[in-house]
Amino acid sequence: MDRKNLKEGRKKKPTMVNFVVDIDCRVAGAVGFHKIEGYKAELGYWLAEKYWRQGIMTEAVKLATNFGFRKLKLKRISATVFPFNKASMYVLEKNNYNFEGVLRKCYKKDNKFLDAHLYAKVK
Repeated sequence: MDRKNLKEGRKKKPTMVNFVVDIDCRVAGAVGFHKIEGYKAELGYWLAEKYWRQGIMTEAVKLATNFGFRKLKLKRISATVFPFNKASMYVLEKNNYNFEGVLRKCYKKDNKFLDAHLYAKVK
């Protein structure tokens, strides 16, 4: 906390917040925010394949989204998904994230450029 914020009693907002998905005392995945900038942030998540298709990540994204809006006071949360990752799109859609468009050649992976689908939820 810098002096100005200390004097005025303000807390500095973090730039990143992450949560572990713990199943039977083992890390099964994670969900969190990065690029937290003022009123907006990007959401990211992963889950071990063993736990896919059980609604676990849908619930984790729901909890993280509520945390983002309530505790971090965000107004916009966005997420990008590769076009082939239908399960991840479904997780976002179940949590009322809206598809906003395709970001063409947004990422480079294995020396190939990949598109990304952009989803967002606003409050």
